[in-house]
Amino acid sequence: MNKEIERKYAIRYLPDGITIEKIQNIEQAFIYRDENTIIRIRKIEVKPKVEYVYTVKTKGDIEYNNQYQVGKKYEIESNITKEMYEELVTRKISNKITKTRIVVPIQNNLKVEIDIYYDYLQGLLTAEVEFPNEEQANQFEKPDWLGEELGYKELSNRKLAEMNQKQFRQKVSEEFMTNNEKIIKELNQLMKKSY
Repeated sequence: MNKEIERKYAIRYLPDGITIEKIQNIEQAFIYRDENTIIRIRKIEVKPKVEYVYTVKTKGDIEYNNQYQVGKKYEIESNITKEMYEELVTRKISNKITKTRIVVPIQNNLKVEIDIYYDYLQGLLTAEVEFPNEEQANQFEKPDWLGEELGYKELSNRKLAEMNQKQFRQKVSEEFMTNNEKIIKELNQLMKKSY
């Protein structure tokens, strides 16, 4: 069982010379949720390969320090077949989320996972950083191009999957969405050059 320790941010701008390590197209949905556990299924495409993943996440704790939140969860992942995924997705209890994930290396061997969302979440752009331990998460000094901490209350993938477009748009400002639109255009150009 892995402990997942992460922080989630808005993106202020793209820095010069950003390096794209990997691009993934992700489709995901939740198929079970109770007070302590959620089960997610995912289709992950890294051309030309496609894999299907079944993930059980159990509640960790949310630590509040200095006006930010470090999300901590325990998770078990296993690969499943395409047929199993297609069967399970018919039992989804949430909206299906589709997004492109762009993995960018930063300082101290860390990586930023930039997610561009589609469909009813069109225009949403977030950045997550995963950490090997809580101490590093708490001491992390984000690069200047990462913006405000988004935390895990309103814009977690689980919460987003339970919203419709109107509810999602009520959670974000027009300024946030306008800035995202500009950055998404830049990311699309970078992806064309990279792959």
